[in-house]
Order: sequence, then structure tokens, then C-alpha cells
Amino acid sequence: MRLIALPLFLFAFACAATAQTPPDVLTVRAILPDPQEFEVPPALEKIEDHSVVLLDLTMSVDAYPSFENADGTYTMIDGDCEFGPMDGIRMMSVPTGSNHLLLNIRPGDPAQFAANSVSCEYMPSLQSGENIGQVMTVRGCYLANEHSIPTAALYVLNPLPASACGLTQ
Repeated sequence: MRLIALPLFLFAFACAATAQTPPDVLTVRAILPDPQEFEVPPALEKIEDHSVVLLDLTMSVDAYPSFENADGTYTMIDGDCEFGPMDGIRMMSVPTGSNHLLLNIRPGDPAQFAANSVSCEYMPSLQSGENIGQVMTVRGCYLANEHSIPTAALYVLNPLPASACGLTQ
């Protein structure tokens, strides 16, 4: 039990220390899919292992992610989604536009990670075909963890408190 408590204590201490001295925060703003087919938006390519990421990601219908729900089931949204916040998302797999950069995002519990959100919104500049401009947005503060696989990099963005990105005092 002590072996588990010590790392948790050290993590809590480190988080408290970063609240006083904010780390370098990487701001990532991108719209998916990128206009260049099979290309990753340049902002996503800046993510590195252990980066603290302030994320503002917008996805048109063509780039909607797949979800692991809180109950362990997996779903996708085909076409329209209901406007407003989406609840019950444990993890989402985001199509980046390339098979060489994979991105999974864990928004975390909204009560604990209030700065992190996944929502369905309206952006008329992304209207295409029958889509009236619906987009899905993912915003918040995350810690990037890289998992190397033979032909690609997989980044898992894990939730951080808003203070880690300097959003609160």
C-alpha cells in the first residue's frame, strides 16, 4: 500500500508545485479534416511526449471520432449530433487525417476536470453537402503520453486540472 501511496503523494506535490509555476503550455488549435488530404494539421504535429496541451480541436462531420462510453460500449456518430455538451465519454479516437499520427483523448470526469469539454456546435463556415455546419469540439487541458507503434505515433491525451494550463489560479 505504501508503494502506491508514495507515487500518488509525489504526483499531488508536483501538481501543487505546477500551480504556482505554470509549465510551458502547448496551445493546439486545429480543424479536422485538414484541407490537405492525408495530412495532419501542423498544430497536431507539435505535440510531444509529456507535453501539457491546451487543446481547441474542431472536427467536421467527415472527421467525427469514435467513442468509448462510460459504460464500456463503443459508438460513432453518423451525421448529425445534438447541439451542446456530450456526456459519458471515457475516451475518443480522433481521425487526424494520417495513419502515422493517432490521437486518443480522455476528457475525464466533468466534476474534476471542468475545463475539459466535448460538445456539438454550429460553424457555418464548415457547411458541406447536407451538413448544415455541425461540428464537434474538444477543448481543455491535457497531458500527452506517446505510445510508439511500428509505423506511427499514438498520443493519448489524459485530463489535467485547469490550473496546469494556467486557466485558473
